[in-house]
Amino acid sequence: FCRVGGMSVSKDDFARYVWENEMLLRENAMLEAYLVREKEISAREGPMEPPPTTSQKSKRPGSRAQRRRATVAAMSLEKKIFIAEKEIKAQNSHLEEIEEEYQSESINYKAMTGETEMRITEIKREAYEFKRNVLSKGVDPMTGKIKADAVIKYYDGKIRSKDTLVTKLQARNKIIAAQVAKMESQLNSKNHNEETLSPIDFRQLMIENESFSQNIDAKNKALLKIKVSTTKMGQMLTDKRQLLAGLLEEAVSLRKRIAEQEAREKKLKEELSDTKKHVSRMRKQCEKLRLAQTISDMPSIEDYVAQKSNEHELRKKIKQWETKVQLAQTEMRRARKVVGGSTTKLVKKHT
Repeated sequence: FCRVGGMSVSKDDFARYVWENEMLLRENAMLEAYLVREKEISAREGPMEPPPTTSQKSKRPGSRAQRRRATVAAMSLEKKIFIAEKEIKAQNSHLEEIEEEYQSESINYKAMTGETEMRITEIKREAYEFKRNVLSKGVDPMTGKIKADAVIKYYDGKIRSKDTLVTKLQARNKIIAAQVAKMESQLNSKNHNEETLSPIDFRQLMIENESFSQNIDAKNKALLKIKVSTTKMGQMLTDKRQLLAGLLEEAVSLRKRIAEQEAREKKLKEELSDTKKHVSRMRKQCEKLRLAQTISDMPSIEDYVAQKSNEHELRKKIKQWETKVQLAQTEMRRARKVVGGSTTKLVKKHT
């Protein structure tokens, strides 16, 4: 429990009172907006439709609490629903007006942006043409300054092009004005025909409109299916293109390998041909040598090799005997010296 104004109130009751107070504030704000708008509309267009009244008779209660409850219940549910519907319609219309204003402003801003971009592009093009035609080609080689004739000629050409563009735009404006007048006349005639349209014709037009709407829905469904199938076909086409690119790369690599193998095969064939020619020459030489060997009295190769081996052995033995002879001569000289010395000693001793 909590105390409010000297009274003991439970928390649930207090929360309920707060919620009821908030709802009453919202209803008062909605009613105030409704009354202000109705006053403006009645002042501008005359009195509007009054809200529905209840069948209950108003009685003035005696106590203060009863008067408060009667004040709260003074607005019936039908009135609240009526005012709420009016406010919802007003808010929706206000939102539609804001959205239309936003769309119109967006269209204006897009048009201004497009015009600005076109103007920037035109200025850049004019600056480029001025630089190309005047600053680059209009310089006097003697003084190094820009010729006045080039500048005047350039601006005369620009003025003539602007005049031509103005003439074209005026003609286009006349054509568009004629089209607008034609469309307005068609619209006026259409409105006149709609005013004189009979209920039977109107019903027939509604039936035709319904059939056209069904046809449009069927065409939209078919178009959606076509778009889905087109998307699938596009995906398949992308996959096939990727596969084709891979196959083309593989084909290029295979062509390179085939070219390398063909070059290698050609080289091997050339080497084989050279080898065959060399073998043929060697065979011819062998035949010539064999023929010469059969004709001449020269010994065979085996006899020549045996004789060379015997000659090598004999030379080796000769070197061995020469070494032995040298050693024997050295010993002989040494012996002679020994014998000569002893003889001298004997002769001196006898003497």
